[in-house]
Formats: sequence, structure tokens, C-alpha cells
Amino acid sequence: MSANIRVPLLDLKREYQAIREEIQAAWASVLEKMHLLKGENVTAFEREIAQLVGTEHAVGVASGTDALLLSVRALEIGANDEVVLHANAFVAALEAVLHAGAKPVLVDAAEGDFGPDLEQVRRAITPRTKAVIAVHLYGYPLPLEPLVDLCAQQGISLIEDCSHAHGARRDGRHVGSFGRVGCFSAGVVKNLGAYGDAGFLTTSDASLAAKVRLLQAHGQARKNDHQLYGFNSRLDELQAAVLRVKLRHLEERNARRRAIANFYREQFAALPVIVPAEPKDTVAAYHQFVIRTKKRDALQAYLKDAGIETGVHYPVPLHLQPAWTRQGRGSYSFPRAEQYAAELLSLPVFPDLTDAEVEYVVRSVQRFFQQQR
Repeated sequence: MSANIRVPLLDLKREYQAIREEIQAAWASVLEKMHLLKGENVTAFEREIAQLVGTEHAVGVASGTDALLLSVRALEIGANDEVVLHANAFVAALEAVLHAGAKPVLVDAAEGDFGPDLEQVRRAITPRTKAVIAVHLYGYPLPLEPLVDLCAQQGISLIEDCSHAHGARRDGRHVGSFGRVGCFSAGVVKNLGAYGDAGFLTTSDASLAAKVRLLQAHGQARKNDHQLYGFNSRLDELQAAVLRVKLRHLEERNARRRAIANFYREQFAALPVIVPAEPKDTVAAYHQFVIRTKKRDALQAYLKDAGIETGVHYPVPLHLQPAWTRQGRGSYSFPRAEQYAAELLSLPVFPDLTDAEVEYVVRSVQRFFQQQR
């Protein structure tokens, strides 16, 4: 099947056309002043994002991966410590643990919400466990309350990876405010994305925020006064200026994502696919709109032929990655993580899609399953 219409999974040019004047004015102001690091935009963005998330502090860093790594290091997690995380997460969370010298302990995914299986987390905790990392995959806010309680009972830290979930809420609270620290990527494809690598973290722990600020700048309390050995991981003024512009549009753009997602959910109700629910107490960010089907690969090929770009996030769980197996870290069976990897397909849901494009995606998916019958 060939098509005259082409529907991308993401088209950043459309967003730029809508905010071009705001971006250019913001960058012109930065470039005129040439205060490119530790300037007014970074300070303002940190204040604005902390206010949105509902934490006392926010710290801009160079990437979402650095947000995770610096958080793990600031929590003084290192050799002989363990961190629990779910096998269907992105590799950045695992890298943060490994680069801190700690041991990652994997558990299976939960059924339905893509987070860690709570009972497996409970069983995985040992006297050496220092933290649990929970990833809000695809922009769906996890039901964290039981995990928050478990971590409090065990005296360990909960680290939220919110890289897919800017603006997502549960019970009126933003993700990034439930745990000890919330880590966000602001990379180019994210709901709140810079025009290069960028990230930030949120916390209400003043000492943790202060430790991250030391770590992100070579451990310097003042110039040439190195209190500890750290990294070079700063959010720069140009990217902070972009994020401030985009932050003003985040809720409106997320609302458009939710409208597209709700339309998909309604139109796919009669199809043999599993679509994530959005309970009344949650507001999802829909970084991706994922459907589950055993015919994932055939559907993806069909949609490609129809001119519709889709994605698979992520096709190989952490415990089956070559980097894991080559290091001899153990062989595991995580049925749900493996099922998600084999069956999830991401459909276009970015907010600049036209209604005609969304309807074309729906008709194409419906037509595929009609032919399967």
C-alpha cells in the first residue's frame, strides 16, 4: 500500500515555526550579553521549573543522563551499594548506577503501568540497597505511593526518572516531586526539549541540591576551591533560554497530546490491541502513545508502507543487552519486560499533528486489523 500522505513520528520543524520569533528574541538577548554560563536564564529556569514541579529546588545540568548520575553520586551511592530498577527502562538509569560503582539489581516491569513490579522490588531490597529508580516511561505517571511508602519504611531513596513525563501529574502532584529527587532529560525530542543536550533535576532536599551543584562544576565551592572531585555538567544560557520559551507552552502542547491520545483510545477500543488507560487521578504527558499487539512488527511494516512513521521504545530490555551479558551480570527472565519489548509500538502523538493526519493514522491501523480478519 502506498500513500500520498506522510505522517512523521516527530517533526521539530513544526514546533519551531510556531515559536520562532520567541526563540530568536531569547537567543539574541543571550548573545548580546555573552554571559553564556551561570547566567540569568539558567537561574530563572531553575526557579520556574521548581515552581511547576512543586519542589524547593531545581538544578540545570548538561543532560538527563547527568541528572541521574549526579543524583546517584550526591546520594553517596557507590561501591558495595545496590540500586533497584526495572528491566524495561532506558539504559541511562543503569549507566548512572554503574558509573557510580554501585550494583544494579533488576526487577521485572509491572503489569500495565510500565514501572517496576512492587513485589519484586520488595523482595530485591537487601541491607546494601540504597535506592530504587522508577522511570515514568512514555509520559505515564506511575502510581508511586506504595513505592514511596516502601522506600520510607526501608530508609532508602526513591529516584524518579521523569525524562518522558514533563508536566505529568498524579493526584494533583507533578512527577519529580514524589521521590527524594526527580531527574529529567531536556533533550531535543522530549516534551520540554532544548536545541541540544540538556537536563535538570528537582528536589526539596537542600543539602542534595547543594551537593549536585558542587558535583556539576568540578566540585568547586568557589573558583579554584575544589571541595570534592566532580564533573563538568552545566546547563548553558542558550539552552536555558529555549527551555524557558518552551515551558510557557508546555501545558497547552501536552493538552494537545492528550486530545490525540484520547481520540486514539476511543477509535481503537474495538481493536485487538491494548492501550494504556489514563485513570481519573492521572494527567499523562504522552511523550509516546504506545499500543500493545502481538502483530507489532507486521503493523509497523504496514504503517510504514502507508507513509506513517512509528517507533519501538525499547526493543531490547536491559537484561538482554549485549553490554549486560558481556559483563557476566547474570541471566534473568522478566516476562513482562520482554513482552513489552516485543509488542509495544509508538504511534505519532506530537502536538503539531493535524487532525487529518491523526485520522489517517486511525484509519490505517483499523484497516490493518480488518485485513487481518
